[in-house]
Order: sequence, then structure tokens, then C-alpha cells
Amino acid sequence: MTLWRELAFGPVAQLREPRRDKRMPPAEAVRRHVRPGQLLNPCSLQTRPVALLHEICRQFAGRDPRFGFVSSSLSGNYLQLLELGLVRRAIQSFAGEGYPTPGPSPVVARAQAAGLELENWTMLTISQRLLAGAQGVGATTTRSLVGSDLAGELEAQGLFRELPDPTDPGRRLGLIPACRPDLALVHVWAADAAGNAVCFPPYQENVYGALAAQQGVLLSCEQIVSTDFVRRHAHLVRIPAERVLSVSQVPYGSHPYGNYARGVPEFQAYANDYAFMREHRAAQEREADYAAWVREWILDVADPEAYREKLGRARFDALHAAADPESWRAELESHAASLDEARPANAIEEMIVQGGREVARRIESQGFRTVLSGVGQAMLMAWLASHLLRDSDAEFALMAETGMYGHDPRPADPFLLNYRNLPTTTLLTDVIEALGLHGCGGANRCLATIGAGQLDRFGNVNSSRGRDGGFLVGSGGANDIVSQAQETLVAAVQRRASFAPAVDFVTSPGARVRCVVSTHGRFEKDPGAAHGELVLTGWFAAAGADEAAVVREIRERSGFEPRIAPRLERLAPATPAEIAWLRIYDPERSFLGRA
Repeated sequence: MTLWRELAFGPVAQLREPRRDKRMPPAEAVRRHVRPGQLLNPCSLQTRPVALLHEICRQFAGRDPRFGFVSSSLSGNYLQLLELGLVRRAIQSFAGEGYPTPGPSPVVARAQAAGLELENWTMLTISQRLLAGAQGVGATTTRSLVGSDLAGELEAQGLFRELPDPTDPGRRLGLIPACRPDLALVHVWAADAAGNAVCFPPYQENVYGALAAQQGVLLSCEQIVSTDFVRRHAHLVRIPAERVLSVSQVPYGSHPYGNYARGVPEFQAYANDYAFMREHRAAQEREADYAAWVREWILDVADPEAYREKLGRARFDALHAAADPESWRAELESHAASLDEARPANAIEEMIVQGGREVARRIESQGFRTVLSGVGQAMLMAWLASHLLRDSDAEFALMAETGMYGHDPRPADPFLLNYRNLPTTTLLTDVIEALGLHGCGGANRCLATIGAGQLDRFGNVNSSRGRDGGFLVGSGGANDIVSQAQETLVAAVQRRASFAPAVDFVTSPGARVRCVVSTHGRFEKDPGAAHGELVLTGWFAAAGADEAAVVREIRERSGFEPRIAPRLERLAPATPAEIAWLRIYDPERSFLGRA
């Protein structure tokens, strides 16, 4: 045989196999690679690296490692790092609790009192900073933050600067620094022994922090597979082996968060463990209860295998069943008795219905092509609008900041990360694309819907700081959405604390807020008014006996004197069908309030 034939049909014809085997238990991976003072990036994909974080908690409890933390949110199972005093500085966009409804966490408040420093960004700018770090550039530009008090807070720390857009001097951009964590922690579906990591979308903050990490990645996975399997699913590989320090096989290593997959027979999806998440949130209220919870579920549990045994096989079987796209049917039937009751709409339901109608009206009249929603009531408004327009010629896609595009929401679960919605999407992506391109990019035709705990007559929204300066929850994706979508519709309960003379902190500037729907009426901005104030243009027939009575109550429930349009539109009460739509989406009334 000639030399070239010998080479071509011998060693060249055979695919190379990785030579390094990085498999090790999580405890060994943490002992080898985690050091005090590191800036840690637990990558928030649709999964979270919970098992790896538990091991860090076990090995560093009782010490003062002064870790830094960077991730899009500091919530849920990340809060245990705060309880044990392991984190001194956190770079995040949301610090609190997200399930079943978003709100402050006593764990965050206690950690702040003990010296925790919070560096507050937005969901998109966190990903932009990590992407810049992965690209090796010192800074990047953003359209978020500009004009907000968040920008002023960051500028005082030397972390933000406004500058004129060199291509459009009439527009301002923000300059933000790159972020390079020391170490990233990631949980994925599968990896080979060398660390080539197979992830399933949506990717939320994505793996930019893993690719930016100066020392590398600690990887946990549901299963270790062959490199041949990796090659067959190379389109799902997000982290190459060369970035990975260790590989730990940890089935259910994301629990209580689920793991979605579709079309890969080897991957059996499991859903979020809502019962566990509720118990975790309830324990946070009292310091002693939370300390006991952390000890029971982390410190006194030897390893991931013991954690799984403590949860029990039946629990995981139920989570696999809940991940079935059609499992909502049986869950909805379990609420049949309450859904059968013919109750009139409460004030919150009336607000959501009126908001849904307004979303539908604006889509038809202004040609919006996407609707990007925050959590809760704002999301339900968009979902209702999708049904109101189902038989119309309006073509638009629902979006969520985590990377869901074109979903058709399934009943029984209004949580933003409802795994039953994922198989209905037409596109699964990440925050950079969902917020930075499709929802808020330069060519967007996006209508945004958000909720607000506090807003003023100009539509400025606050979710960052209370009147006493105390931290609330932060921006999440709100500033990104409100700053960049074509137009924003806000839902807010009509009360003096919500409709403030001036917000205590401008999380999201109100320039693009064009409409506010409350529990009593509809406010819009007069296009011809230079000062851009919200004007009451419609009143809810369900909110009072007549127009005069409703307007009087709106005035009493506002912290400022609202402007009233010369002629007000009477907005008809919610219909039985509209009320039923809402209740099948939220049968446990997480966002609808008491019946």
C-alpha cells in the first residue's frame, strides 16, 4: 500500500477521540478549583447549577470566602449562598424571589444588613457585559439604562457612561464595562468525558460567562455520553471541552429547576418542582426557619445522591409527568370545582381584561409584530390579547425575556418558565436575542407590557428602591424592555402608593410608556402634549356606579392630580368568556388575587 493510502485510509479516516478525562465527583471539582475571593458565575440557563452550588455551600459554610457573584438573577437556590455569608458582592439584575410571584426576599435584606453589596444592572446588560468579556473587548455599548437612575448609580461607581451615538448624534448610548468571572458553574443535559457540553434551549443568559471565565468551567450534567453522541448533536453544544475544568455526572442536578428537551430520545425532560419552591420561599420569612431549611437540604446532605434519595423516586416521576406538554389537562380538571363557579371579575381580573383588550387594539391599529411581556398580570394581558385576535388577520408573536419566541401559552400555569409552553414556541433563544434583537433591536415592531409597583404621571417606573432607600427587587428585564421597545403598556393597581407624585427611583424611564391600565381606568399620553403626561381617557364600568363616581375614586387613589380628558370612554365590563380565559391560565390565582 502506498504511503498516502496508508495515511488516508488508516489514521486519517478514524475520528480523533479526546484524550483528557475530566470526570470527577462535584466534591472533588470544588476542592480542586474553587478558591476564596473568586468571582463566580452560576450560569442561569433554563437549568441552574444547583448541585455544584450545594457542594460549595457544604465546603465553605462557616468560613468567610468573600466570593463575588455575577448572574442575571440572585434568587431561588442562589439565595443559600447569602444565608451562609459566602458572597460579599453580587452583580445582578434581580435580587429577590420569582415564584410564584416576583417580590423581595428577606434573605437578601438580611444579607444586605450584614454587608452584602449589590451592583444593580438589567437582564440584557448583564448578558452584554459577559459577552464582551468572552469577546475580549474592554467595554461595549447598550441602548438600555440611558436616562434612568440605574445609570446614575452605576456612573457614580465608574461603571457607566453616556455618550453620543457616533452614527446618530441625536441619540445617546451607554458604555458599559466587560465582565470576566474567575470561574463559571454550569449544568447541562450531557457531556463527554472531556467536557463538550450539550445544552438545550432556551438559554436565558446563555454561556457567555462560561466562555469569559478566566480559569474555566465546572460542569455538571444529567449524563456522560460518548464523543460520537456529542458529534451527532453538535448543534446543541454550547461549551467546548477546552474551556472545561471538570465534568460531574449529576442526574437532576438542576432541581428544583427543571430541564427541558424535545426531539432527543435520550433526554427525558423534567419540570420545575413548584411544591419545593413554595416551601423554600415560605422558609425565608424567619431567619431561624431558613437556617434550618438550609441545614436540612444542603449541609446535612452528604452529596447529590443523598439529595436525590431524600427527595424520593416518586417525586421525580411526578416531575417527568408534569413536563409532558399535555399534562395541563389533568391539572386543570383538578380545579374544575372552582372554575365552574360563576363569579364576577374582581378588580385585578378587570384590569387584566381591559389591558388585554388594549393590547389587542394597539396591535391592530399600529401593526405591532411582537409582544414582549414581563411576568404576572402584564403577561396575562398579552396572553388574553392573543386569544382576542386569534381569528383576526393580525400576525404577531408572544415573547418572553428568557428566550421564548412565538409561544402559544398552555392553561393551568401562569409562571413565566412554564415548561409546557416551550414545545409551542417557534423559536428558542437567549436574552441577547430576545431582548437585544427581536424585542428591543433596531428594527423592532414590539409592544411591551409590564407591571408596576410605583409609577408617576410621566410613566416612569420604579422597581429598585423604596422611599427609605431600601432595595426592592431591581430591574430584571424591565429597563431593557421599556427603554427600547416601540411602545410600552403598564398595568398598575389604582392606589396612592402606586400612582406617586414622583417615583422614588427611576428604574425604567417613561418616554416610551404610552398607556397605563389600572384597576379603575385607562390612562394614555396625549401625542400633542409636550410634557408627555398620562391622561385619563377611559373609565371601567365595573369600577363604580357611574363616570363621576369612578373619576372621583381615581382621584382619591392617586398621589397626584391626574389629568382628565374632556370626554371619557366608558369601558364595558369583562365578559364571562374573558374571565374564563384568565382563570384557566391561573386557576390557583397567583396573579388574579382573591376571588
